[in-house]
Amino acid sequence: MKNQWSKVLKTSLLVAFLGLINFTASANDFRNTDQYNLESSVSLKGYDPVSYFPEGGSVPQLGNQEFALDYKGVTYLFTSQSNQDQFLTAPEKYEPTYGGWCAYAMASGSKVDIQPELFTVHGNRLHLFVAARAKRNFDRAIEDHEQRADKFWKQISGELPRL
Repeated sequence: MKNQWSKVLKTSLLVAFLGLINFTASANDFRNTDQYNLESSVSLKGYDPVSYFPEGGSVPQLGNQEFALDYKGVTYLFTSQSNQDQFLTAPEKYEPTYGGWCAYAMASGSKVDIQPELFTVHGNRLHLFVAARAKRNFDRAIEDHEQRADKFWKQISGELPRL
């Protein structure tokens, strides 16, 4: 009898764990693109998201319509097929945080437009800013600002933060 209850308990725990994994994956897949900073469904004002990162040159570049990609309801433009392919290897890394709104403003719960040339890459996170002053202020206490912005983005969009 003890072995039977042990099997039932182990099976129940496994089912619960697998359900939690599935729920977490579903929650991370949720997208509320109505809250994103888009122009005609295009993110980053047409800049190539990979170009912000070292593997893309660390210098924001305008993408080309020839290399447009719709990813889960958001259109990204790329400078090359190579950058588009790189994006597809890890889209969660290359997509901007907070739906492409100013990260410093999001830390106060506001959606403010950006200047796509003003950015900070922190770890695997692309943060964008409305002005140089906003970038400087955000960068002075980046972990604190990320934590607050993550909380507000969750409240505004219902999405988990990109990490």
